[in-house]
Amino acid sequence: MALLTCPASHVALFELYDICTMGSFTRLAATIAATAAVAAASSSILVSTTAASGAFAYTLGNGTRTYYSPAAPVVSGCFDDNNLSKDELLPLTVLRITDKTITADLLANLTSTYAEFDDVWTTEFLGGGALVFSAPEGAVLDASASAWIVAAGSKYLLPTTGLDISSFNGSVFVAPDSWDLKPGPYVLSIAPAGEVKIRQTYALHRDNLEAFLFGVTPVSGKSVYAQVDLFASSYQDAWIPMPSRLYWLDDERPLAGVRVALKDIYDLEGVQTGGGSRAYAEVYPFSNKTAVSVQKILDLGAVVVGKTKTSQFAHGADPWQFVDIHYPWNPRGDGYLTAASSSSGSAAAIAGYDWIDIAIGSDTRGSVRKPAALVGSYGIRPTWGSMDLTGVIPLADEMDTVGFFARDPALFTKIAGLWYENAPTAVNKTFARFPEKILYPVDYFPLRNPAAQALFEEFITTLETEFGMRRTEINLTTTLRESVSDPVITNATAFQLNSNRLAEYVSYHKVGVPLAEKWNDTFGGYPPLDPNPRAAFRRSENLTEADYDEAVEFKNKFKEYFLGNVLRPDKETCSDGIMILDMGTGGLPSYREQALNSLPGATALSVTVPVGGPNMPSNYLASTAGCPEIGIPVGQVSYESEISLQTEMMPVNVDLVAAPGCDGMLLELTNRLAELGIARTVKTGRMAF
Repeated sequence: MALLTCPASHVALFELYDICTMGSFTRLAATIAATAAVAAASSSILVSTTAASGAFAYTLGNGTRTYYSPAAPVVSGCFDDNNLSKDELLPLTVLRITDKTITADLLANLTSTYAEFDDVWTTEFLGGGALVFSAPEGAVLDASASAWIVAAGSKYLLPTTGLDISSFNGSVFVAPDSWDLKPGPYVLSIAPAGEVKIRQTYALHRDNLEAFLFGVTPVSGKSVYAQVDLFASSYQDAWIPMPSRLYWLDDERPLAGVRVALKDIYDLEGVQTGGGSRAYAEVYPFSNKTAVSVQKILDLGAVVVGKTKTSQFAHGADPWQFVDIHYPWNPRGDGYLTAASSSSGSAAAIAGYDWIDIAIGSDTRGSVRKPAALVGSYGIRPTWGSMDLTGVIPLADEMDTVGFFARDPALFTKIAGLWYENAPTAVNKTFARFPEKILYPVDYFPLRNPAAQALFEEFITTLETEFGMRRTEINLTTTLRESVSDPVITNATAFQLNSNRLAEYVSYHKVGVPLAEKWNDTFGGYPPLDPNPRAAFRRSENLTEADYDEAVEFKNKFKEYFLGNVLRPDKETCSDGIMILDMGTGGLPSYREQALNSLPGATALSVTVPVGGPNMPSNYLASTAGCPEIGIPVGQVSYESEISLQTEMMPVNVDLVAAPGCDGMLLELTNRLAELGIARTVKTGRMAF
């Protein structure tokens, strides 16, 4: 078969396929009817839906899984061969072979390894499809391998040049050397005049937790992405395309192929950033540059699979406080618990879907730590200033951080160590040993559920027996009141008002005002917003720069006090102690429906506050002092569900706080806890363990 060269100027990438006829082109419209006609010639692929762009979804033979292929092919070319069947759409598998002799056993073992390693490619791709062999120069396909290919049902063989296939009697056309395809699953389309296009293929997963806004796929393997606007018609759940892990088999980058769910306040080139606001998405174009922090993890080899929901502009909100976008569902327990905010979409995704490896959120005053506690995942708020926030919708410049969620402690610590490496603010300060003190704030304990408190006690005992630490009780509320005269720091109401100003002033001036101006210029009037940001922007109208500077000053006063008297930096241990906290709800269920939280045994969504007197919620401590904090799932407790009317399980996290820059020490402690079997991998679904 001879390969013809198609004029580059005529190659269209964003349609189903072109027809190549003697160097001239006739366009075949990318319609469902046309796609179905193409598929009818093949018993291997059934096309189920087609996007107007030319991308299409399909099922393999038995229809148990749905796949998606983008419009743009990774390779294309025209073949002059009258024996080549036309109007075909076939599954294709690329096998990367290093041996010089290709046998049936080698192919059986290789495909078995592929199927075990990957959750996208299956042996169904072999039946009635095509095989591309990427093999060394001079490699030989022996008779047993030829028989294996026939038995597998593959219709075509596309060997690379230099591979001896004389033993094979089936249909062959030689793949050009320029077709440097990665191992894994693809779709092969053959147009009537012989044009061949090969596209990557993705497994489609339905987002029934409503954690995502939409899925994305990388364009031509670059850092540019394209939105995938596919939805289940009954409920409008997004279909999220999942790339094969086989595509990264030869990639030596440390995070090659790690799948990432991305909170919708981060820019991703080629994709809409909406910040949880329809109005914002309406007046701002798709991003033309990826956020610095996201680009850093992409450069390490990770791949984004979709944008997750956020409460609007990352302002805190309860599940019922939305106008624009429905709140995600926490998969734990009866499925009716809150996942907190604002990174609830990312938290729901990591707790609900095993096809996600990590989920990126942001943490200003607890937006990673609280959801992590409520869904039972690992979560980190790093040292403030640890990541360049260019390309991220801001909330509070003085407290914003880039955090993430994970289920596996080894992956969690690996990614944190790599991602925060070479940070603008040091996060891996050296330490010779772990701190000896476990700071136990008695005004925040015991938890309201004794079973949850028992899990904390067991965890503390482990730190004492395995690491030689000792519990050191502290009453933070009393200490503050006795040591600090400033009422803005010691009075809970004043402290929260000051913290609100740090967020509201920045969000209003950097997000609210520009949005209002763009909306008025385009549509007239003021943009529709969710209740919480709308109220915050109204309050901020009269805030002055002097008010904001005063809030920063008070924040710095608290930080100075906290780091001088509570969690002191230390040369040997990095932090002279580790504070233990609860970021959850004290082990009680908090529902996504407001009325249920007033029933006996339930609680409103509020992070633990001191017993016997108002003061700051526990999530404010690290935020205001700029400290790193890590959440570790340690177990689960039972509750009587008002929804399922039976006993359910909900997760419990222990949070650890250290002095700024001691992220590395906390991560190493997490590693050691994993080695002891204390920090365990959590499951997806109703129960974490």
